[in-house]
Amino acid sequence: MAPLDNASTYLSQTVVRSRPMRAVLLGCGTVGGTLATRLPQGVALEAIALQRWRAVATPLGRPAVRVLDDLDAALDLGPELVIDALPGCEAAERALERAVLAGAHVVSANKAVIARRPDLERAARAKGRAFLYSAAVGGGVPVLETVHALIARGREITTVKGVFNGTSNFVLDRLSRGETLDTAVRAAQEAGFAEADPGADLDGDDAAAKLVLTARTAWGVDIDPGSIARQSIRNLAPGFAAKAAREGLRIRQIGRLARSGGGVHAAVRLEAVSADSVFYRVEREGNGVVIALKDAPGVILTGKGAGGVPTAASMAADIARLLAEHG
Repeated sequence: MAPLDNASTYLSQTVVRSRPMRAVLLGCGTVGGTLATRLPQGVALEAIALQRWRAVATPLGRPAVRVLDDLDAALDLGPELVIDALPGCEAAERALERAVLAGAHVVSANKAVIARRPDLERAARAKGRAFLYSAAVGGGVPVLETVHALIARGREITTVKGVFNGTSNFVLDRLSRGETLDTAVRAAQEAGFAEADPGADLDGDDAAAKLVLTARTAWGVDIDPGSIARQSIRNLAPGFAAKAAREGLRIRQIGRLARSGGGVHAAVRLEAVSADSVFYRVEREGNGVVIALKDAPGVILTGKGAGGVPTAASMAADIARLLAEHG
């Protein structure tokens, strides 16, 4: 079944504003660099701020953009919109906190910070500001957008399960072909899917944070990310994934959410799936999510999860939605 709603549809809408929305971009790595060249019309990008100085090419068609080596200096410009493409570090958390306190709109892909700081979203919304993070779950797969649409239509979500981390899926695919973990991780890094430290992907931390955001959107429940049980790809015995492949199975890192009474159970597990599973057909950096509904057919979402292009596209869609709703 196709997703019920996708924020990317906002990209096709014409946004009419008396003046562009002044914005700064925090981070210019794989995601930020891609996003800087494809911001929707109606955004005036004033600065790109880096945690550590390095040469950054001026975004195409935006010669007036300043490149700063200080996040605070960018926020000192008083932007209306703060676009966060930083990793889930303390500097990113401080920057988002400051942006919210200053009354700026926020668009972020920072699932780690947003998962552990639910107060940031609440504070932004209390000020009448947008706090959007569709790209934090699913990359180019519209997981949170679809959950929002289902809730708006009065559907009751019972469970959500899926391959939430494209990097882990890419690595597991390589392991199934007999590669070592080190070789598979290097390939993921060279492809732009894995960070220099791939621990959050391999250990399930990234998937756990995405489960927190999905549960928050689906049921208004905040889960402590640290309380979610998880299994690490690093604990797989050498050759185990390749042996499973010879038996017609694929190992997948699967996150599960289930609502029971007033609580929600969440876990990230490594599972062997057969050819009749949706997750068997999710390959390379793909994501695949199944949303089960009470008294209605479920929804299956698949697409590219990791990488700069799908994540940047999802962030651009959030920005376009912001412009449409707060123009």
